[in-house]
Amino acid sequence: MKAATLSLAVSMGEAIDGLDLRRGQFAKSFLGGGVFTQARLDEADLREADARESVFDRCTLQGTLFNGANLRRATFSQCELAHADFRHAHLHGATFSECKLTHAQFAQAWLGMATFSRCQLDHASLAGAQMESAVFSESTLIDVNADDSEWKHTCMLQCDLARLTWVGARMTRAMFTKTALQQKSFAGLVLDGCQFSFADLTEADFSGVSMRQCNFQGATLDRASFRNAVGPNALFCGAAGEQVDFSQARLRQALFTGGQFPAARFDDADLYQCHFAQAQLAGASLAGAELTYADFRHGDLSRADLRQATLFRTVLHGTRTDEAQMTDRARALETDPDLARAERWTATA
Repeated sequence: MKAATLSLAVSMGEAIDGLDLRRGQFAKSFLGGGVFTQARLDEADLREADARESVFDRCTLQGTLFNGANLRRATFSQCELAHADFRHAHLHGATFSECKLTHAQFAQAWLGMATFSRCQLDHASLAGAQMESAVFSESTLIDVNADDSEWKHTCMLQCDLARLTWVGARMTRAMFTKTALQQKSFAGLVLDGCQFSFADLTEADFSGVSMRQCNFQGATLDRASFRNAVGPNALFCGAAGEQVDFSQARLRQALFTGGQFPAARFDDADLYQCHFAQAQLAGASLAGAELTYADFRHGDLSRADLRQATLFRTVLHGTRTDEAQMTDRARALETDPDLARAERWTATA
């Protein structure tokens, strides 16, 4: 089918159902609002085509060229898009649902407010892509190149990002919820305001990163490194991890409430006014840490090393400290007997 014929059919509202359009030459054609159902468009040329608000339902588009195309608010449902080329394409508000996008190219594409649901993007390229407010849910992005990409308000929900790279990426309030990020390196990135709630960050590396007001609530942090990180007001409530390294991190007024960090290292960390109520820190090392006004009430510091740590008005109310080493304990606030009695009080009939 010729480009002019296809454009006319679309403009007249004719559904493109089951047609074989493989290797068709449709560059710069107007296909806006078109409905393509089970069409075969493999290796078709749609470069710089205007397909805004088009619908592609159960189509095969393997190796299709969409370079520079206008696909604003287009919908791709259950499509085969392996090796499709979306470089420099305008995909604002586009929707990809249950699509296979392995080896697809989205380099320099505009993906603002785009949605990827239950898609497979393994080995795809997002290098330099603009993903402001984009949403990826229940999708796999294994071995994806996302270097120099923009992650502003981007949401990753229950995704697998194994071996994804993002060197030079810019992240502002991005959200990674229940997402696999094991062994991921965030070195060199700015993560201020990002959300990692309930994410798996086993052996992840946040060394030296800026992570102000980041949220790690409920995250898995086994052997993760936050050495030299700058994260005032960060949230680690309910997070858990063995041998986590917070050495020399600056985490003023961070919340570790109810966290479980056995054998963690906080050596020389700035933990001024941090909240560790009910936190489990058995065997942890806080040697030389700044703990002025920190609150460990009802927490566990048994066998912890707090030698040379500053404990000025540090709250140890109801805290387990058996075998803990503290050289500045005299300036800490021990268990308040009146408060303890009030906490034990129960109403009687």
